[in-house]
Parts: sequence; structure tokens; C-alpha cells
Amino acid sequence: MKKLIIALGLLSIIACKKEAEINSQPGLMETVKNRKNITKAAEALKEYEKQTENLKTLKPLANEVYKQILTEKLGNLKRSSFNVGNASTVGLSTSDATYTDDSGKTIKVSIFDGAGESGSALIAMTHMSLTTDTESIENTTTKKTEEINGIRMLTENDTNPEANKSSSITFIYKDRYQVNLEGTKIQLEELISYMKKLQLSKLE
Repeated sequence: MKKLIIALGLLSIIACKKEAEINSQPGLMETVKNRKNITKAAEALKEYEKQTENLKTLKPLANEVYKQILTEKLGNLKRSSFNVGNASTVGLSTSDATYTDDSGKTIKVSIFDGAGESGSALIAMTHMSLTTDTESIENTTTKKTEEINGIRMLTENDTNPEANKSSSITFIYKDRYQVNLEGTKIQLEELISYMKKLQLSKLE
């Protein structure tokens, strides 16, 4: 219940901020939409509590498994860096890798395990965010929640032709693992194609 109250408070602040960003005098429909998103997120968090309690009892993923997923190549991109266990001091099991090519195309892949006390709390917040229907557009950048290939995702896509086109996706795998991909010089559609190349089935 305490987590639910905190989450609702955060969502209320976010909703008010979004109203101000969209229009200095938001219409009734926009206000209603924000209220519905808060309600939907609260309901999702409540429904997810059972999974959260289950995650608390699980043992975090071993570092060796991350190495099997974030391999030396991702499609035609070569791995330039790899890190694992950087957040172990705060009770999180995490790993990330960066992939690049000679043209400057870059993808950073981050994975964290929702097992344990800290991990379960963070994954619950992400799950709640994914249940809301949001979209914002600022200049050439679009951010929204959407379903792609049956997966609920938080996406961001910048189509500015005069800058390094960038994109990102965040989703939850098997109700336990949060996966994030950030691309530079890569549009959203291409980033998703690289996401499909990840061997996520190795996640237990």
C-alpha cells in the first residue's frame, strides 16, 4: 500500500507536468485522459503486487548468463564495451553492452533483473508506466507507450535530419527483466530489428 501511495503521488506530478507542457490552458478531454492514466496505472500496480512479492523471493541472475546474451556481436555491430554487476552494492543484478560500427552507428543494451527487494520495486514502477497510454511530441522527438509485435514498450524516436537520429525502447521480458536499447544514428524501426536479434530466451 505504501508503494501504491508513493506511485500515485509521482504519477499525479507527472500528469500535471504533461498538462502544462501540452497546453498552458489544457482542455477537459486532456485532463480526463491524464486522470484515466493515473487510475489505470494504480490498478496495474495493485494487480502486479503478487508478482512483486514473488520476485522478492527469487535469486538474482548469475553474471555468466548476461555474457551469453550480450555477446561480441549484435547483427553487424561489434561489441565495444561490456559491464556486469555495477549495481550489486544496492541489491540489483544488471548488465550493459555497447555495440558500434565504423559509421558511428551505436546501440547500448541494458538489462536488469527484477529479482530481490530492490529489483522488484523498480520493475513494478516500469510495469506501471507501460500500462498508461501516453504520447508527447517535442520538435522532432516523439515519446509514447505502444504495443509492437505483441510487446508493450516505451519508445522514443528523433527524426531530426540535421542531427544524429536516435531512438530508444524499454520493455519488460517474462514479467521479470527490464530491457532497454538506446540507438544513435538509428531510427526506431531499425532499433527494433536489432532487439529481435538479442538471445533473450536465455533469461531464466
